[in-house]
Amino acid sequence: MLQGLVLGLSRLGCRERPLSSYHGLTMETLTPLASALGLGMLAGVRLYATVLVVGLLLRFHPFPLPDAWQRASVLADTRILVVAGVACAIEFIADKIPWVDSAWDSIHTFIRPIGAALLATSLFSNLDPVYRVLVFLLAGGMALSGHSAKAAVRLAVNHSPEPFSNIGLSLAEDTSVAGGLYLLVKHPWILASIAVVFVFLLAWLGPRIYRALRAEGAAIAALLQSWFGEVRELQLTPIQQQWFAAHCPGPMVPRLFQAIGTADMKGLGNAVGTLCLTEREAVFFTRRWWRPVARQIGPLHSLEARKGFLLDQLVIIAADGTRCRFSLLAGQLESARGAQSSSHDRQDDGRHQNR
Repeated sequence: MLQGLVLGLSRLGCRERPLSSYHGLTMETLTPLASALGLGMLAGVRLYATVLVVGLLLRFHPFPLPDAWQRASVLADTRILVVAGVACAIEFIADKIPWVDSAWDSIHTFIRPIGAALLATSLFSNLDPVYRVLVFLLAGGMALSGHSAKAAVRLAVNHSPEPFSNIGLSLAEDTSVAGGLYLLVKHPWILASIAVVFVFLLAWLGPRIYRALRAEGAAIAALLQSWFGEVRELQLTPIQQQWFAAHCPGPMVPRLFQAIGTADMKGLGNAVGTLCLTEREAVFFTRRWWRPVARQIGPLHSLEARKGFLLDQLVIIAADGTRCRFSLLAGQLESARGAQSSSHDRQDDGRHQNR
């Protein structure tokens, strides 16, 4: 009976396969997926540098490359190398200028993920269609994650008054991408492991990154509106009116600003909201976890309004010397300077009364 069963299986074309063949098949399909994770992370930070380096490697073959890459000779085309090289040079400069880097990141919110997905599918075009789709999704999703983390960190660094932190962070990104490209070619599984750890870290920092990207989007939208002369007039919402009625009874006409909280507002960094200035104090209205929040600052001593590139700055100085910085969306600087002049007039009146 056993001989008959073996004979029947052999007639059906079933053959015993060695364990090594299953292992080879598994690695052939999993290695491109691991490479897609690492490639997406690198392209999410430096898309044009990644395309340029991969194209140059395919063009000159300085050392053995993965066999799957041999079908991606289109990336070694002179026209692609020239475009990638020019874009890489522009990005290298723009990424080291405060606020220009954030504007550059905003423009590339969709370009980097799509570019990373296309780059990965070009490198592994010999795969089965199912695995090509998986490579496309993994590379694009990881690129979006890397881009989001990069944009959030750069937006936070841009609030520092000196430019050297931007330059140092940008150079660190350049170095890490160069090292990552080496791992992509020689040790793709190590790079994939780093990418997985990065994803878990990103999930932990997700709410902060979301607030940073939301603040960046609001800043870009306000800047564009100011260029076309479309500055929206702010008004107190019913909830804000109820708050003032309960905490600051009496007639008053507060100055309203669309503002973004900085690290000075603990727990409200990069929160987009409405800053209300009265003669006695300031109140910042925003939302945290979709619940309304009001943060009081005061009594007030003075104000300082400063011109910025993407966001203007308003520094509120309380009577006890505490300084709270806010980033003002574009188109509100003149109103902020008017509030600054009013605060100086109140200080002068107070000095005269004391005399």
